[in-house]
Amino acid sequence: PAQAEINNTLLELYLSNDLNFPSISQASNGGDFNLRARSGAVVISKTQSNGKSSVDHKGLNKDYLDRCEKGLQLLKSAWPSDLEHPLYDVDLAIILCEMNAFIEGLLYLYEKMKLYKEVIACYMQAHDHEGLIACCKRLRDSGKGGDPSLWADLLKYFGELGEDCSKEVKEILTYIERDDILPPIIVLQTLSRNPCLTLSVIKDYIARKLEQESKLIEEDRRAIEKYQEDTSAMRKEIQDLRTNARIFQLSKCTACTFTLDLPAVHFMCMHSFHQRCLGDNEKECPECAPEYRSVME
Repeated sequence: PAQAEINNTLLELYLSNDLNFPSISQASNGGDFNLRARSGAVVISKTQSNGKSSVDHKGLNKDYLDRCEKGLQLLKSAWPSDLEHPLYDVDLAIILCEMNAFIEGLLYLYEKMKLYKEVIACYMQAHDHEGLIACCKRLRDSGKGGDPSLWADLLKYFGELGEDCSKEVKEILTYIERDDILPPIIVLQTLSRNPCLTLSVIKDYIARKLEQESKLIEEDRRAIEKYQEDTSAMRKEIQDLRTNARIFQLSKCTACTFTLDLPAVHFMCMHSFHQRCLGDNEKECPECAPEYRSVME
């Protein structure tokens, strides 16, 4: 607990934008001060009444970036892989990162907590399409704890974006098609909401899916024909068993291959066994039973 409190305080100091602000007494010397904070860089300028002199503290930007780097290292080092919970307050760390617009820290925490949808939401808010797709490539592998459904979220995002994002959509469709994440009808409905996307974006994807579906239909047709032929052959065999006598001519036991002697058990599949080789299972042929079970399943 003590170490956690120290890390909480240290993280707050690292990420604070206010450490380099001048005091009120320094700012009340009759000049006109303008304070601007942009992306963590604080620039202070002072203009005298004659408008000739000014002070620009550019070193503050580097100082803040250095502190942010230390803050990120603290987040990582205080949450080693062998610990389920870090040596700091996660909720407080997230709040501090959000308050100070520390995106790198926020992304690390979300990814560490497996909040992958929040990770991609950060990229969406920043309108960073390249980073968004790269992030999904890294987090999509379910074998490593990832989430393949992130591609569906990306497709929805670009479908509602309202601007031309043909390049990004084509790349996303590659992964959706490869991992079979969404059916084509859902893809079409999602992308139809973006008026800036043309049919050429999904033409190749739809053509491949139609060809794939045609092959599956043909495979199903051939399978149906085979089952019909097998069924017809079985019906003929059943009729033959009902009307004609069967002569069992095996001289050896199918199980032990020794000469068949009495008592013996004969099956209609033409396999014969010593009764002692069958044991308690006299109702089905041990040789044919696995095949029959697979057919029944």
